[in-house]
Amino acid sequence: MPGEAAWRREDGKTKFEEDESAYSKLRVSFKDFILRVGSLSLAPPGVLPSCVTWWMEWQTDNVIFPYFASPDHDVNIEKCWARNITLDIRAPLGGGTSWLDKGCPINGTGFRRDHPKCPSTLEEFYRILYSTYVRDIGNEFGIKTRFKPLNDIEVYCDDGVWRKISIASGVPTPTYMAVGAGIQMTPVPWERVDEVIIPPPEKFADKETKTMRDRSTYLNDAVGREVTLEELREVLKHSCEKAFGVTMVETEIFWDKVPIYNAVKGMLTADTWFWDRSEAQKFKETPIMGDVKRGEARVKVPQGPFVRAVVLTKRDKIINLLITGSLHASPLIPESPIHKIEREIQGSPIKKEAVKERVEKVLCMEGQEIPNITSEQLADLIMKACEIAS
Repeated sequence: MPGEAAWRREDGKTKFEEDESAYSKLRVSFKDFILRVGSLSLAPPGVLPSCVTWWMEWQTDNVIFPYFASPDHDVNIEKCWARNITLDIRAPLGGGTSWLDKGCPINGTGFRRDHPKCPSTLEEFYRILYSTYVRDIGNEFGIKTRFKPLNDIEVYCDDGVWRKISIASGVPTPTYMAVGAGIQMTPVPWERVDEVIIPPPEKFADKETKTMRDRSTYLNDAVGREVTLEELREVLKHSCEKAFGVTMVETEIFWDKVPIYNAVKGMLTADTWFWDRSEAQKFKETPIMGDVKRGEARVKVPQGPFVRAVVLTKRDKIINLLITGSLHASPLIPESPIHKIEREIQGSPIKKEAVKERVEKVLCMEGQEIPNITSEQLADLIMKACEIAS
């Protein structure tokens, strides 16, 4: 078979059935993890198994710098580098900037989209997998848990407040979809986190808590004892098997034999990829000079993402647009609906109807999805940025 050299089952067999998932347990850097998931999501059919599950543990403290985060606003990159906090790659993941340390392993699953058990949307994938995680974590450890859409796993704390114990990742491409959940098991070193991650106040507009520190807790505190990595791994492994009706098969993947690995590594480690959502790179062809004006608006969509829109206007037209935030969009690579919307908006009259029509044009395309935000809400945000620029 085409990909036989790239992977091997521990039982020596070379074929996976539809009710089996290749299962890998690794302790690597976050950068290595991203390069592997990127290669998995872009590999041609037959090179790798069509259902893959992974358990990842980390060697260092990391900041997850996701696809739509702003390097200008959401993270202090220089302090990360100065404090030896790993931030050397922009992850092709949705969501907001997050902290990831040795006490927060990730368990995830990915399907090729032509697999019969692959969820149809990223939102559905989160619901199926995280609802099962929530039920089994609660039952196994005797705590009160809930799934809060789009992708939060929360526990009920002694003070009567629901707090999250998870981080989330989603990697949708035209041929592949994957979702991972990190469970924070140990205390977060907030003195380090507060130095490098800069959450906007709007991010907590629809939350009971108003800071990252108060919004989060950790599993050991909720359970009242130290939960081992092995305990949690077994719970999440069986949860995943139940959620999708698969059996996990121990597998080794030889990444140097995956044909697209080096190309993905080149793309994801390039400076142009890292700085893609920066204003300096986005607006380099339309500098703010003469009668070009800049406007910025931000919103936390109720039960949806935080979104920031920066526009450049000239007279009565939008000449450039940059959208950042804690967005989940599908696909992410090779081009996201966010990038398509930005391109469509260029040259648009500063009129609500024209802006909304161009946003809807993209979101009506087959396979283009931005969960939990409407074309109306996105158009309103862009118009607000235009008003501020005037």
